[in-house]
Amino acid sequence: MAFFRALETHGRSARRLFDDPYALPLLSGPLRIFARLAHFPILGRLVRAVLELGWPYTRSSGVVRTRAIDDSVREGIIGGARQLVLLGAGFDSRGLRLEEARAIAVFEVDHPATQQEKQKRLQAYIGRLPTNIRYVAVDFEKDHLERKLIKAGFEPGIPAVVVWEGVLSYLTESAVQGTFALLAKLLAPSSRLIFTYMHKGALDGSSVFPGARRWRSWVRLGGEPFIYGLDPDTLADFIKPFGFLLQSDASTEEIAGQYCPPLGRREPGSPAYRVAIATRMEN
Repeated sequence: MAFFRALETHGRSARRLFDDPYALPLLSGPLRIFARLAHFPILGRLVRAVLELGWPYTRSSGVVRTRAIDDSVREGIIGGARQLVLLGAGFDSRGLRLEEARAIAVFEVDHPATQQEKQKRLQAYIGRLPTNIRYVAVDFEKDHLERKLIKAGFEPGIPAVVVWEGVLSYLTESAVQGTFALLAKLLAPSSRLIFTYMHKGALDGSSVFPGARRWRSWVRLGGEPFIYGLDPDTLADFIKPFGFLLQSDASTEEIAGQYCPPLGRREPGSPAYRVAIATRMEN
């Protein structure tokens, strides 16, 4: 995802969906080299064409979901949220690059090894890390997420925005349900949960989506196969028992149709990959 965000940032400024100045410094090795080469228009188009050929809809879905999630995070903070939780943060840089997030507490939750590498690369680029960002190192097989978050300063009584991006599809059903239950316990009413998921039909073959089979094959070969999907038709009923009210749910294809035409560009997105936004209901 940092590679996709770096490619987007090196595109024509008038047509960008967002700017992420931290994406390139977070890269290393061949990805960093390719991202630098993409700064040149012809090479940039070539890199994007190769990605679309090998990983259909992946880059496109990644950049349009980034813009949609950015906007939703901003809306949540402007609406009163005073905490931001990046669940499975990876090399996400929202705590740094979103102006609204700089004024609130940001909790980045991820594996200790990932966080250590991320902090090392960020320090090499910006020096001292911002004090409002708390890195919550969690080994999900050993550590208790709720205790770790609260120890880091998270306050359950204060509205928050939680971003659960690019994670759900790689978890088991029990892990997904357990996470929804935990978030329902942690989050104050009116808190916002933003999560991405794969359409269940694209994983079990009950629905046909362009490029879905190749996409599944590539992530499996990469060592992180898609495991779990959700059905958009029943999503509202699925999350309601956990205490969440579905506010919106759209495929990245639909999101691309919203954001890209005004910029004079076309991104296909994917009808199989979706971004959902829910709010924590009153108990």
